[in-house]
Amino acid sequence: MDLQLEKIELIELLLNTKKEAVLKKLRAILEKDQEINLTTEDYDIIDKRRELHLKNETKSYSWEEVKSNARLAK
Repeated sequence: MDLQLEKIELIELLLNTKKEAVLKKLRAILEKDQEINLTTEDYDIIDKRRELHLKNETKSYSWEEVKSNARLAK
């Protein structure tokens, strides 16, 4: 089945349900699917980059610069 069609059908079912328990179960499933599992190495990299940033040893970007660069990368 087409993934987009499946999503639309699920949304329709969600909109039509009146059972709070169903909504809670669905929320739990979707939130678990969205969890980010970082390794110790990932945290080490993040900590090192944060440390460099706080020492002004890396370049910072404004939100406008980030959006502009993202558009250019397309």
